[in-house]
Amino acid sequence: MNTEMHQIKAPIVDITAIKEITEGVFVIPDSDHTLLVPNIGIIVGSKATLVIDTGFGSENARAVIQKAKQLSGGREIFLTHTHCHPEHGFGANVIAGEVTLLYNGAQWIELQEKGATLLQLFRNQIPPLAPMLNGVEFVRPNILYAGSLLLNLGGRLIVEFVEFGGAHSRGDQVIFIRGESSVLFTGDLVEEGYFGILGDHESHVIPWIERLKRLERLDPNFVVPGHGHAGGRELITNYQIYFELAKHRVNEFRAAGKLSESEIVEKVASELLDLHPDWGNRDWAKKAVIDLSWPARN
Repeated sequence: MNTEMHQIKAPIVDITAIKEITEGVFVIPDSDHTLLVPNIGIIVGSKATLVIDTGFGSENARAVIQKAKQLSGGREIFLTHTHCHPEHGFGANVIAGEVTLLYNGAQWIELQEKGATLLQLFRNQIPPLAPMLNGVEFVRPNILYAGSLLLNLGGRLIVEFVEFGGAHSRGDQVIFIRGESSVLFTGDLVEEGYFGILGDHESHVIPWIERLKRLERLDPNFVVPGHGHAGGRELITNYQIYFELAKHRVNEFRAAGKLSESEIVEKVASELLDLHPDWGNRDWAKKAVIDLSWPARN
């Protein structure tokens, strides 16, 4: 668990900060880089509305859905989560009866296998926030897909859900919106101002690099990362550069044959931290390098 989590403020989603980045695509931003507050999307078409993530706990979920209802004018509301980690949707069960819940199959299986463990981990590691997770349950989605799924929200807004697991989590998905401009919601596959989290044995750097290359090929006009400020395609490129640099430096030091694996880890992690002095999740810089070491890769 990130040591920064012991010092965080309550992860309350600021509904008043909502902004429309292109026609029909609204973002409730993680504008202050507050840990455990994700970027949240509300996509409003002429036929239906899609909500992407609801934040940490039931009160955030209620607030997000209330805002979606205000924007949607009584139309059907779909809800999806970029992946199964607590800050993106634990607590959304309280509004499950008001939405059509949509996941990819891998995400639902991962949530069933790991949800209870993640719930207990967050309660134990950050006790002050434990009450926000009271009443969390894991509700079976109304719609499950494999590979990809298209959803027509109306008003020229076409949404494509695509499975991208194997990097940050097994059940990662991205949400690509085609409309007046194209918008890509990446979940935690791309962050702005944070080192990437490799939370368990299903999170790995080398597949992550490959996923980022695929995201670049989508060539979106706007990129909404899991956390941090939204931007353009450069967010994907910059994240790929950070992981590629870690991989390159590990291979370079190993080829030189002068440092042990543990010394390589310390050296490359230090370089990454120096290059990004303002990034959060700093414990995870070293863990990314450890994932590139021979024991981890084997």
